[in-house]
Amino acid sequence: MIMEHELGNPPRARPPMSVMLATDGSEHALRAARFLARMLDPSIGTVRLHTVLSASMETTSYMGELSDAPERRAAISVAVEQATAASRNILEEAGFATTTSRSFGHPPDEVLTEAEERNIDLLVVGRRGLRMPSALMLGSVSGYLLHHASMPVLIVP
Repeated sequence: MIMEHELGNPPRARPPMSVMLATDGSEHALRAARFLARMLDPSIGTVRLHTVLSASMETTSYMGELSDAPERRAAISVAVEQATAASRNILEEAGFATTTSRSFGHPPDEVLTEAEERNIDLLVVGRRGLRMPSALMLGSVSGYLLHHASMPVLIVP
C-alpha cells in the first residue's frame, strides 16, 4: 500500500475529536477517567467533563429567580467541583485539556442532551455494576446512553 506522504502529499491533519466524560465524582467515574487517560492521546482535543446536579439546586423557578439564588449558586459551584475535580486532575496530569459543564435534572436525559447539543464524537461513562434485580428496576445511566445515543458510547466497568 502506498501512503499519501510517499506520493509527495503531506499527511492530512485530523480534526480534533470531541470527547465527553460524564462524571459524578464516584469511583466508577474516576475509573473511566483513568481508562480514558491511558487509551487516548492528549492531542485528540479537549475532554469535556459533564456532571448532572439535582433539579432542586436550580436558582430559578417558573416565577423567576429564587430568593436564595446566591446561596444556591455557591452550592452549585461546590457540587460541580466535587464531581469533576478528581477526573479533571487525572486527565490534566495525562496532558489533556479539559472543560467543565453542568446541567440539572435526570442524569441519563441531561447527559444525552449535552452530548447531542455539543456534537460529541465519543461519550465516556463509568458503569455502576448494579445487580440484575436493581438494574431491571432502576435502569442505569450507562445502559440508557448505550441504547439512545447517536454517538459511540464507551462504558468502563
